[in-house]
Amino acid sequence: MAQVGIAGSAEIGDGCVLAGQAGIGGHITIGAGAKIAGQAGVFGDVPEGESWSGYPARPHRESLRATGALFKLSGMMKSLEQLLEDKQR
Repeated sequence: MAQVGIAGSAEIGDGCVLAGQAGIGGHITIGAGAKIAGQAGVFGDVPEGESWSGYPARPHRESLRATGALFKLSGMMKSLEQLLEDKQR
């Protein structure tokens, strides 16, 4: 895909898909048939056949969970601040 950056020392297996604007770091191996999502930043080896996404890249489902948790964080912080404020009274 367009605008993929691959370090010269990276090894990419057969049948991999590297989506747009993904970045592949040096001295890593991406196994055959792996899929790297758009705008992913890959800094470690990716086993064959796995789908990775995010920055830093990690298995896709793990990346989705981390993103979901991040969106909940501001609400959790507001609740925590309210609890601390109530405790100080």
